[in-house]
Amino acid sequence: MRILIILSFLFVIFSFIPSFYEIYQSAKIPSNRVFVLEHNYMFDYNFYLSRIRQGQEGRWTVSEKYYNRPHSGSFFQIFYLMIGKIGGVFRLDPPMVYHTARLLLGLIFLILISRYLRGIFSGWWAIPAFLLAVTLGSWPIPIWFHNFWRFATYMGWWSAVDSLQRITFLPHVLLGQIFILLFIWRFSETSNSLKYLKLIIWGIAGLIVGIIFPPTLIIVYTVFGVLSVLEFSFTRSHLASQGETFIKQIIPRLLFIFLSFPSFLYLKVMFQVMPWSALALFDIEHRMPLPYKEYALALGPLLPLGLAGLLVALIKKEKKLFASVSWILAVIILIVVFEKVPQQSPLRWTEAAVHIPLGILVAYFFFQLYKFIGHTFTRSHVLVSKIGVWIIVAGIIVMGLGIMGSMVLWLTDQATWKREATWTVPIGAQLAYPLKDFMEGVYYLRDNTKGEEVVLAYITAGNFIPAYAGNFVYIGHANTPDEDAKEKIAAEFYSGKMKSNDAKEFLRRENISYIFFGPQERELGRIEDLTAYYSFISPIYNNKQVIIYKVDKSS
Repeated sequence: MRILIILSFLFVIFSFIPSFYEIYQSAKIPSNRVFVLEHNYMFDYNFYLSRIRQGQEGRWTVSEKYYNRPHSGSFFQIFYLMIGKIGGVFRLDPPMVYHTARLLLGLIFLILISRYLRGIFSGWWAIPAFLLAVTLGSWPIPIWFHNFWRFATYMGWWSAVDSLQRITFLPHVLLGQIFILLFIWRFSETSNSLKYLKLIIWGIAGLIVGIIFPPTLIIVYTVFGVLSVLEFSFTRSHLASQGETFIKQIIPRLLFIFLSFPSFLYLKVMFQVMPWSALALFDIEHRMPLPYKEYALALGPLLPLGLAGLLVALIKKEKKLFASVSWILAVIILIVVFEKVPQQSPLRWTEAAVHIPLGILVAYFFFQLYKFIGHTFTRSHVLVSKIGVWIIVAGIIVMGLGIMGSMVLWLTDQATWKREATWTVPIGAQLAYPLKDFMEGVYYLRDNTKGEEVVLAYITAGNFIPAYAGNFVYIGHANTPDEDAKEKIAAEFYSGKMKSNDAKEFLRRENISYIFFGPQERELGRIEDLTAYYSFISPIYNNKQVIIYKVDKSS
């Protein structure tokens, strides 16, 4: 239906309103600040930009710019490197590439959801199913703010479950969710014949996606397992029917698993090598718990109604809904299992796009209720009861839209607070546009140093430099191996407490060519000039906030 494509476009624009607002208001930022359109979380945003920049600089594998020791490239985050290459063709800078990817992938995802729903629901029922899936959100928490009521949400701290933000979320997560839908869609259809060439292409796609976003395959494999059990459980008992099910459905899934599984072997090998092993170690050391009650509330009314639809679908043996049932059951299984697996937090599986099968099963529940009314009630009560069903459905959708509208207000407020912030250098979740002098120092590195050279900076500058200058850094992101220990060493250096000979050896050992000395670095020891402590460095650039030193490696 054309209306679903139009709705997809409108929801993507709706999701981008906070970004558009921030761009529109950018002229109002203080004159000593520089506008950057950060998304979701500053440190991770710059992390992804560093990959995009590598693509534009001609690399074909990803280097960890937040690690200063020599290392082999990898295919981790290769997606960002490749879109960097595409963006370079159109002369787009890394931030524009990133946000364009958000917009396009968000639109593609919604259009695919609409087409998937049209294969399940006939007629106009596809529209409420689409709206339910897209607007699925938290139970509202009314708050009086700025002389007006608006809604807060449960798990509002986790953007992946927010109904507005997930539409145009992180590009690699969107890509993973797109393929979760495509793989489940393709391998749950019973009408497809066994065409090995197409299956091989799907398997290769799974291999690639498994490297880009590994949870995709874990989710899909689990869905396949649950789906296969359901199909055999509800298949007629004679052997011919079971054999047909095995050939048409199970064999293609097994072939897909066989072809895509090597991505996990690649991950296992790379996770044993520095710095890529730090990616796996980070999830273990920074394991985030999933608050189950809050997550249930964050799924709003569609959780109980979706589970009701799931039961009805099983009772009525609706095979076209087995994929949606399996999708939900698979997510529940993964959450329970990974509560005991230290390598990954159960919170990761909230990114499994469960709003799609929940929306489908809620729409199915109301569709069956609508039919039940027509077959059971007296003629005088049928019309009123059916109108009541539509009022409930519309009410749920309107509530979801209200929550999304409130999130627009929260995010535009956030952009205003960011514009008015006085943080000299933002750290962690603090919001502030970077100082102009700070960015001028970063741009100097971009224009006057080689990308392979290593820069010593503290946490925030170290985070910006790979993204905007392209250098390697000593520290700058939570994925930096031995980040905590490195922060202490860098702080000792910047505070002037490191002995001169030890400092010289430190810089030589870490192959550091330049030292970035900005507001955050200066605050560590309240020193104005590092040459007073270290005679083997010399300033090559300075402004009111930043000094950049070159390390003399000849002595």
